Amino acid sequence: MTTVIFYGMNVSADGYIVDAEGGFDWTEPADDVFAYYIGVQRDSVLDVYGRNLWETMQPWVQPPPESSPAELEYAEAWQSTPRLVVSTTLTEVDGAELVHTVDDVTDREGPVQVGGAALAASMIDRIEQFLPMIHPVTVGGGVPFFPAGVRLDLELVETRRFDSGPVLHRYVRR
Repeated sequence: MTTVIFYGMNVSADGYIVDAEGGFDWTEPADDVFAYYIGVQRDSVLDVYGRNLWETMQPWVQPPPESSPAELEYAEAWQSTPRLVVSTTLTEVDGAELVHTVDDVTDREGPVQVGGAALAASMIDRIEQFLPMIHPVTVGGGVPFFPAGVRLDLELVETRRFDSGPVLHRYVRR
């Protein structure tokens, strides 16, 4: 097995991962989408985060007691996946390895998940698959899934519609 670096996030129908105020309440996954993300997390051999998404993911370190069974299952899968945080501002992280440049992200045997738009933009030449989970909502602005000013020739190789509304697109580089 070789390294496959992929970037997947929840995305509004107009292409944003968060709205102009930084909100993403419209991405709350229904059970069918949550089940998909649990599977992705279980299959990943490494999660690579930028500082912002790393901080957003902290509730998964210790989910609250009122968490649903699916949330607890995701937390278990997330906790068992090695994590790497790329940050020039953090001096330490708890529960992950800290590196300061994307050049320090080494290949692994298996799927490596990149999270965060800024990090993905800085690693764009290494990402082989793009998996936007497109939600049926527009937010009118915010942080785009794809970086501005970058041309990517992609091939759509899979679509998957979820009963709850979102549609997953899987693109590979041509």
